[in-house]
Amino acid sequence: MKTRIAFSKGFLPCAILSCLIIASGVFSFATRGINLGIDFKPGSVEEVTIKGAAGIEDVRAALSGIGGVSVKKVGSSSDGYQIRAGVAESEGGKITEALVNKYGEGNVDVLKTDFIGSSMSSSLARQSTFLLLGTMLLIWLYATIRFHWDFALGAIVALLHDICIMFTFITWSQLEFSTTTLAAVLTIVGYSINATVVILDRVRYNLPLMEVKNFKDLLDQSLNDTLARSIITTVTTLFAVVALYLFTTGSIKDFALAMTVGLLSGCYSSIFISSGFINFTRRDWRPEYGIHHAMPKKSQGASAAV
Repeated sequence: MKTRIAFSKGFLPCAILSCLIIASGVFSFATRGINLGIDFKPGSVEEVTIKGAAGIEDVRAALSGIGGVSVKKVGSSSDGYQIRAGVAESEGGKITEALVNKYGEGNVDVLKTDFIGSSMSSSLARQSTFLLLGTMLLIWLYATIRFHWDFALGAIVALLHDICIMFTFITWSQLEFSTTTLAAVLTIVGYSINATVVILDRVRYNLPLMEVKNFKDLLDQSLNDTLARSIITTVTTLFAVVALYLFTTGSIKDFALAMTVGLLSGCYSSIFISSGFINFTRRDWRPEYGIHHAMPKKSQGASAAV
């Protein structure tokens, strides 16, 4: 058996590199914080009709002097917009004032005005955290039943790695963190676990078939077997995501940017982080004992199971 690429040689360097990147994200979070969108902080929400507006970008430009503005189309009318801004309830009139200055008083009609209080935004943040933790728990349970505890834990480590890398990017770039960005994070969690499970399944398939001196050889061969699949699925998905980034605006553009970072990180972590962790947990593995140091020799007719 000849291994085309010795992925195992990159396990430790990649782990060190990832730790340094994540540490920089922690530093950025402590010094710069996260640019929270209106979904996660108090602010005003207005639904208006604007005659003469050239589109969402034109309305957003008119509100450039107000922080944390989000604009989207609402209703069946082409003139209907929903505007969310991070302003206090007493300052809600700033939105209408800026629109009137741009388009004229007779061209702006306020249909509805609401204020999102701090308790609501805090509740949304807690629910988002519980949603993410619940997703991780269910994935861990599935991987434990499907494979083995160390395979499952390796998959979770890779997912946590991807989430940390995405948040590192968000803190350094100050990309607005909204429910759309959170959707990108959850999407990457599902995408990354799928890529990792394919690799783990190949490791389990190769385990009873290959004569190897150590577990690194088994991982290297399994990673080579699935390399083409990992690259092709990532690249084809990137085609669609990059197109979204290039040809859209607003929150969809932010979603595509976060997805691009997550896709690259997911491919990388499935190959180096998850496999590296599993290799660490099985560093004393011996072929004559299979997985748990209790497996009889292959000549006795036993097969290994993960």
